[in-house]
Amino acid sequence: MKVLVLCGPTGVGKTEVAVLLARKYDSDLVSADSRQVYSWLDIGTAKAGPEVRGQVHIHMIDLVEPSRKYSAADYARDALAVMRRLTREGRRFMVVGGSGLYIRALFEPLFDAPKPDQRVRDRLACLDTADLHARLERVDPERARALHPNDRQRVMRALEIYEQTGRTATELARRPRPAPEFEPVYVVLNVPRAELARRLDERFDAMMAAGFLDEVKRLKEAGFGLGDYVANAYGYSELLKHLEDRLTLEQAVKLAKEKTRSYARRQLTWFRRLPAAKWVEVRTYEQAAEEAGAVLAEVQGQSHKD
Repeated sequence: MKVLVLCGPTGVGKTEVAVLLARKYDSDLVSADSRQVYSWLDIGTAKAGPEVRGQVHIHMIDLVEPSRKYSAADYARDALAVMRRLTREGRRFMVVGGSGLYIRALFEPLFDAPKPDQRVRDRLACLDTADLHARLERVDPERARALHPNDRQRVMRALEIYEQTGRTATELARRPRPAPEFEPVYVVLNVPRAELARRLDERFDAMMAAGFLDEVKRLKEAGFGLGDYVANAYGYSELLKHLEDRLTLEQAVKLAKEKTRSYARRQLTWFRRLPAAKWVEVRTYEQAAEEAGAVLAEVQGQSHKD
């Protein structure tokens, strides 16, 4: 079964375009956003507000607390369950998001890795990040090359798999896997780089005006901090450091903007590798929805009308 996947870098307008499409084509949205799966993280993740969510069904948001680790495999399992249910119910849907890892896990089934072992994880956690990456280079050089040396979480997971199974993640990934249940049809939204950078800076300023700092204060008061997943979310970690007097507010905002722009560039690099994707330059949300809608109508077997 073919499924439209509306993707693109952060700040390009995926939610706005997706909502227009959902209304016109009576479709549900299945989010593929690695930060919107977390409750509490609303303003800083640009999560759709209550008014929009009252009009359009959006799945795979507000699933877990910011202290819980929610992997791509978790996402694929849960999102597939939603997509199967919607299919049984005869409901139309599309996937919308910018997390390449989530999208890949959803449409390219992951190998059957063992469940995390806390004892192994605690032992690995005693090593610094450089030592972990060096150890991975020795046992699984291919996986080590694919991961950034500072990506501590994924480096530890690769080592954990090796210690549990005696096989590397690279070996396990090469085993035959079942064919995917859903076939993605990609539409990538984009704007010129300078325009995207401007939009991202303006969006962050708008988030701050909407109470982003107060949202982070509430997280901190509830006990969530730099040791939780929230520390991996752009904007949240910098504002938490400001609240702990590690950064001035000006420094925190500047750093968060820089990290967000860098993340958008990495997203675009990933999207450029997608096979047969249709790229749509967003001049207006309505224009982008019209172009993406032509693809959606074909995917859903509808006749597209101007």
